[in-house]
Amino acid sequence: MKILKCMMFLIVLCVLSVSAQEKKEPKKSGDDNVIKVDSNLVSLDVIVKDKKGKAVTDLKPEDFTISENGVPQRIQFFDSTLTGGKKAGQPTNATDRLGESAGRESQRGGIAPESKPRNTYGLPRNIISLVMDGQSTELSNLKYVRDGIVKYIHERITDSDSVAVFSISGDLQLWQPFTQDKAKLLAAVDKAYTSSIVSKTSEGRNLAENINSLRERLARAPKQIGPDSADDTPTFDISGGAALAGSAEAQIMIDRRILEEYLIMRSALGAQQSRPVLAALAAICEGLRPIPVKKTLVMFSEGFIAPDWLDWQVQSTIDIANRANVAIYIVDSTGLTGGTPTTGSPVVASPLSGISGENPMEARRRSAAGESVFDITRFEGLDRQQDLLYKLSNDTGGRFVKNTNDIASGLDRIDAEIRSRYTLAYRSTDQNFDSSFRKVKIEVQRSDLSVVTRPGYYAIPPSQIIPFSPDDRKLLANFSNMAAHPTLPLSVQMNSFRVRGGYYIVPLSFEIPPAAVQFERKGETQRLHLEVLGVVRAEGEDKILSRLGGNFDVSLTKEQYDAVVSDKIFYRQDVELGAGNYTVDLIVRDRVSGKSVAKRQQLSLPVAGADFYATDVVLSRHAEPLKQKSTGIDVLSEGNVQIRPSPSREFHTTDDLIIFFKLYNAAVAGEAGTPLVRVTVTLMKAGLRASRPIDYQLTDAATGAVPALTFAKFIKLTGLAPGRYSAVIESRDMARQRVLRQEAWFVILP
Repeated sequence: MKILKCMMFLIVLCVLSVSAQEKKEPKKSGDDNVIKVDSNLVSLDVIVKDKKGKAVTDLKPEDFTISENGVPQRIQFFDSTLTGGKKAGQPTNATDRLGESAGRESQRGGIAPESKPRNTYGLPRNIISLVMDGQSTELSNLKYVRDGIVKYIHERITDSDSVAVFSISGDLQLWQPFTQDKAKLLAAVDKAYTSSIVSKTSEGRNLAENINSLRERLARAPKQIGPDSADDTPTFDISGGAALAGSAEAQIMIDRRILEEYLIMRSALGAQQSRPVLAALAAICEGLRPIPVKKTLVMFSEGFIAPDWLDWQVQSTIDIANRANVAIYIVDSTGLTGGTPTTGSPVVASPLSGISGENPMEARRRSAAGESVFDITRFEGLDRQQDLLYKLSNDTGGRFVKNTNDIASGLDRIDAEIRSRYTLAYRSTDQNFDSSFRKVKIEVQRSDLSVVTRPGYYAIPPSQIIPFSPDDRKLLANFSNMAAHPTLPLSVQMNSFRVRGGYYIVPLSFEIPPAAVQFERKGETQRLHLEVLGVVRAEGEDKILSRLGGNFDVSLTKEQYDAVVSDKIFYRQDVELGAGNYTVDLIVRDRVSGKSVAKRQQLSLPVAGADFYATDVVLSRHAEPLKQKSTGIDVLSEGNVQIRPSPSREFHTTDDLIIFFKLYNAAVAGEAGTPLVRVTVTLMKAGLRASRPIDYQLTDAATGAVPALTFAKFIKLTGLAPGRYSAVIESRDMARQRVLRQEAWFVILP
């Protein structure tokens, strides 16, 4: 599979309010103050409208009632609208009344003193985070975004507002911490614009245009010159079969191969664009959580598509925003497009991609990129790239503004709504934070008025950064029992590879024998339902740094089912971690049979040094040829070969045993100026040699942020008897005479 990397946005959360300010705009003493308050209050923004749809802005706390799951709640925080009978920007005593009320409540035991909302530093009542998504926004549209923001700052920002400016161009950048200084804000917008224009924003649109063009050309071509794959783009088999009949057939073959590569690129680009955006939104919202004022995040984006393995991060971002009571508004920076989204959810039901290496070539190539024949609809259809924009905004109480070439007018609509919001908060009578969804109903005394607010919230523990569903929490609570009494066989493997900045990419993969799970037959298809949950913790700590997995619903045709049962069910997902010691808990459950298993793995990632160093050995029986050399996106690819790990380490004599690992810091040898490493592989059985030693010589280090020598070779197992073996591997740096010795066991089945 192509890389499935879960961005670890905890790092961003920790450094957002301090490190980013120090790097981008050093904070002056007494400037851009931030209030920090520990609070378990449930906060919601509310808009009240009359029968004509006009906002009503003169209501008082006693005009509202709140209930949670039908249980009445007491309002302990109330902030009127910014236009509630006063000119926007003038001070109001609503927050002061709240502080006095909270103080009285704390004396009666209603609110702990440390939870009292306060405005000690005189922070304005309304704070706005402006976020420019430079990854998805086309270069030609960035100027309109900049001009619209500049106009908004000039004409709409008042003394009641404090604004910060961010951009996303591969990672989150804070160009201006919260301030009321318009000159600073305008300078920050220019910086964000300059930073964003260097992003390769046209790549996504060019890919879509190229894919559509190729499909149209193939649709007009003569039908079927090779075996059909499982979708509408058959693959021509060049491995052996009929010779090409002419130039037309050759062109069709070329078009299909190019289309395959474009599909792989599209999947990789979707993951590349969505992960940092979701992480950035979560980081900003989490950073704003302690601040007891009105909070709005406005992002300018053309949209992106998150692969199925990031569905958890989509929902987590929404949950974090709701817990912080940050309304996310999104302005489509595309301009006039037309059409509406095909679905209100981020994705359609999606499968466990790449479950078998024996699928047809086209299906395997798409699966390897994270885009299989099952979930290709995620990328297809009208305005699919905007589905997430609708969901992120609607589910957080904001709005998605699209189909306008006037960014400023869209911001005016958002601004009018922001200034019509009341903020209400209460301390729930149910302090059991079990992650369940709680329905909240807010009503006003007058029957001619309607209330617009979020329908409720997930009861996430205040200290939990990565939210989990109630089902996830039940699985984690039952981890010890499932680990002690597994009913599902599972083989797990983790490897680590160095990347820039001292970090590691850690591919986690597992295999399950198909006979161990229960397939559900529906018509002509077989369905597989797997639930995968993994959590990463720093060793000895309870705090969860990242989560893996998801719920996978796979629908298989007869041909696909036959291919799966003849191999193993395979899953891979990558996580990026810094140096340190970690504990990884993995739970897999077959939802049809109820079988489950839990395994705990220890992971040690040393601080990158200058010593000769080798990664752990990866053994494999599957290799996938690629049309072009790997661009370094996948740590398990080398040249024109991409391997699929075999965590079970079970092989047949008809298999080629693929051995894969990387070597770092080999010394330069001789006048050639290149490293020279000799690798010797010997197969052993019961302490005796099962094969003669095989020598290899490595000289070409891969270029990039972390140069490395890659060992990717195969050994034929023909003639070896069944049993348990080990591959003893010695890597010798010939320049410095340093030797590394590794041993990897495997089994040859009868």
